Amino acid sequence: MANINLLPWREEAREKQKRDYLGILAAVFIGAALVVYLALTVIDMMTEEQRGRNAYLQGEIQLLEKQIAEIKKIRERKKDIERRTEIILNLQQARNLPTHVLDELVRVVPPGIYLSSIEKKGSLLWIEGRSESNNNVANMMRKIKASMWLHDPNMQSIVSQNDEMRQLQRFSLRVSIGEEDADDAKTTQGASK
Repeated sequence: MANINLLPWREEAREKQKRDYLGILAAVFIGAALVVYLALTVIDMMTEEQRGRNAYLQGEIQLLEKQIAEIKKIRERKKDIERRTEIILNLQQARNLPTHVLDELVRVVPPGIYLSSIEKKGSLLWIEGRSESNNNVANMMRKIKASMWLHDPNMQSIVSQNDEMRQLQRFSLRVSIGEEDADDAKTTQGASK
């Protein structure tokens, strides 16, 4: 039995194991390559899908930015219109102011006072004149305080002088012009009726 050679059988078994090992190794490599390819494909699809979402969101953001810009323009126009409307309303209210002021002056100037100058500067009225007595000027100032269109009388000066044998005082008075609040005006009108 010493002549039996077992080497070729072992060689063949080793060769078969080697072939099986290389086959399994190739199968694992192909499987791993397939898994990696599938994973890359899925990741690429997800990336493309996300890019599509991002592009959609960018489009919507640009649309919203345009709408925001339009809203800002509309608000600016609205403010401009409100400002113009306020100016028009103020002009409309001030349109008859000189008539009301002159009408009110006729009511507040008592007998014995002679007006020589009336000058309007902004919302102030500067009145200069002559008076037969200080009481007449005081009465006029009281009537101005109660007036609907004239307010805050402030005596600037009063000077005595002889004029054509009559004793007259020259006075200068500053008065604020403007309508009282609506409630105050209604109260004043109700009291005067």
